Amino acid sequence: MGFVLGKLGLGLRRIVTIGSLSMGIAIACTNILAKPAHSAEQIRFWYPPAGEFTIYINDLEQFAKQGKLSKRLEFYLGRLSSEQQNQLRETLATRYNISHVTAAQFAYSPIGEILMRRLGRILQITPQENGFSALRAALILSAQSDEGLTILNVLQRYPVPIIYLDLPRGLQAYAEVSQLLYKKEQAIAAIEKQAIAESSLNPTENKSLDITKPDLRVMGNVQWTKEKFTYLQRDRNVRISADLYLPKDLTKPAPLIVISHGLASNPDTFQYLSQHLASYGFAVAALEHPKTGSRDFAAFLSGLSKAPQAEEAIQRPLDVKYLLDELEQKVKTEPIWRDRLNLEQVGLIGHSLGGYTVLALGGAQLNFNQINQECSTPEPNISSFNVAKILQCRFSSLDTNNTNLSDRRIKAVLALNPLGGSTLLGKEGMQNIKIPVAIFASGEDIFTPAVPEQFFPFVWLTNPHKYLVTFPKGTHFSFLERSDRGVLIVPESVVGEKSEFTHPYTKALSLAFFQTYLNQRPEFTSYLTNNYIQAIASPRFPASLTTNFSESQLLQSLDLKP
Repeated sequence: MGFVLGKLGLGLRRIVTIGSLSMGIAIACTNILAKPAHSAEQIRFWYPPAGEFTIYINDLEQFAKQGKLSKRLEFYLGRLSSEQQNQLRETLATRYNISHVTAAQFAYSPIGEILMRRLGRILQITPQENGFSALRAALILSAQSDEGLTILNVLQRYPVPIIYLDLPRGLQAYAEVSQLLYKKEQAIAAIEKQAIAESSLNPTENKSLDITKPDLRVMGNVQWTKEKFTYLQRDRNVRISADLYLPKDLTKPAPLIVISHGLASNPDTFQYLSQHLASYGFAVAALEHPKTGSRDFAAFLSGLSKAPQAEEAIQRPLDVKYLLDELEQKVKTEPIWRDRLNLEQVGLIGHSLGGYTVLALGGAQLNFNQINQECSTPEPNISSFNVAKILQCRFSSLDTNNTNLSDRRIKAVLALNPLGGSTLLGKEGMQNIKIPVAIFASGEDIFTPAVPEQFFPFVWLTNPHKYLVTFPKGTHFSFLERSDRGVLIVPESVVGEKSEFTHPYTKALSLAFFQTYLNQRPEFTSYLTNNYIQAIASPRFPASLTTNFSESQLLQSLDLKP
């Protein structure tokens, strides 16, 4: 589903580029999900007070394949710039390598069905009938065809002659996407201003900090071994595997850092970071969560298993707890393990859904009042295509007795593009974290948007030891490593900047963060500053770091009232 959502994300981004005209909105709405079909001949919509308008599918096909604008289509697209027209043409014609099996599994999954029912209220079979069934059929048939899955192909295979566009709902969806993609620019500008102000308060840091002594981006000198470790997760009654990176020849037990991957991912995506931290004397355990890992998720997309259930919000933190319990038992009972691990000093790193996992383990509590408030609107009245919120509302059926999933052994948490702050946890839930927290936020993240999922959760933290690292050009995948055995075959246009420009930040800042809060080495706090960030920053992938950005500043930047 990560791959399918990746394609969906491309469509969401392109909605906003297509423009302010009614035609731009119309095509933008179709971009949200998929492509054209042979049965459909027209897209018809009302634009009060001017009346009814019609777009012909054949005109779109000629434009997409040959770049020619018919006189009818020029009426709609003639006002767009050449760049916008090229973007639209690329959007219509780009082929996505998704099999019909994968497309069907996504279309019949709970999240896929929600998205298509919402899109079906915009692209209708009749002016009153949801186009959900037609969209699902067109999506699967397009993926199965020789032409492959394209937006144009989906439209062409829409199994009715006329697609009725509900323009008001399309505009509503456009407004939400615009806010997610553009409002964050204002917030990022305010965050960068605060980061600069913090830098100016400590001008001596620039003089005293020599980034080459040591250069935290470079591999350390500690030798380590990699072992495969399995343990029983008793609640699931399944055995879970983890990659253990164990430093050699240390004079004392090593603090442990546990890495929790995101949805449809696996430990390989953080292999580069696991090795880096091990080379500085940290033990690292990177586990593969059942149900939400790449292996089980691939089985789901192949039609061999069910979609992940809401209980994963509880089970994922428990996966980590049982791992720590098992390792703790080995340290207590087996001499060979006794001097290897310090399980009273545990740090966590989590990405996306793994970000939620580590925040919950660090003390954030599930906030059912927030979940009920955010997810109480009946489905027919929702036009939102915010994937992060849809995912979180899937957890509204959870047992309200399981609100506290924290673990006393956890001493510091690093969350990369975390999911869950806006709805699952909310302000009350985030305020329960009492340990140091660092949050990475990416400006181009369309799966866990920065404003609701990282910026607000950061300003809600009450612990003074908190760090927000913002990457305006970052994506949801900027800090991952490609995995040959994963299902997240994400195209370069979604991944963003190359890893040689993105991974050095993760290496340096995670090392400084855990040296400071697991090894109690306060000299590394000088690396946890905006001055240091600017010293290592690349113009191709800029970043800023703030510790004091407030909720009032965030609200003001978004033109919202406290």
